[in-house]
Amino acid sequence: MTATQPELTLFHTPGACSRVTLNALEELGLAFDDRPVDIFKGAQFSPDYRAVNPKAKVPALVVGGELLTETPAIILWLTERVPGETLLPGPTPLARAQAFADLVWCSNTLHPLARTIRMPNRATTGDPAPVREAAIAAMTPLLASIDARLAQQPWWFGDRWSIVDVYLSWVLGMCEGGVDTSQFPALVAHRDAVRARPSFERALERETRALAAARIELPGGGRL
Repeated sequence: MTATQPELTLFHTPGACSRVTLNALEELGLAFDDRPVDIFKGAQFSPDYRAVNPKAKVPALVVGGELLTETPAIILWLTERVPGETLLPGPTPLARAQAFADLVWCSNTLHPLARTIRMPNRATTGDPAPVREAAIAAMTPLLASIDARLAQQPWWFGDRWSIVDVYLSWVLGMCEGGVDTSQFPALVAHRDAVRARPSFERALERETRALAAARIELPGGGRL
């Protein structure tokens, strides 16, 4: 750890949206500790974790003893901390803001729909079936639009990978089992390309170790 880099600790759950931050840290090559939180068994609501993050969510990045939450905010901080355009492209302030807007769109629009498709019972106290159907109906045209864009270029921002690509890959994975993803071949190929990158492979290795260390079981026998 250098004098200019604060100690970083990432609280995350394998397979959850915290994968986006985990991949970002690996992409930047920053030294950090990772601490698994079993949200599938409610560990995020434990007194110990609430003492770390009162919001009871992952990811949570502790930066030199200070807490930073919410994926877009964490990515923004990392983008500003490490010079260049590694995570979000943009040669001008407006272009960077536009790229950040797409990241927020993933977090605020795609993410809630994908989560509702996978876990509709969390969105209602009644019958989850119509809630899931409504989420699928809302998500399907969005996936079609994303697929059309990716059919014309390898990454969301053209020839350049960004952390938005990782978020899109995670969203597609959450939709599997609810949406027929075979109708979006470009998006499926994009997901495979994201998973083939070295930084993703390193993030996946961390998640695999975390599963074993914390004895976390993915719901429904899901895969990372």
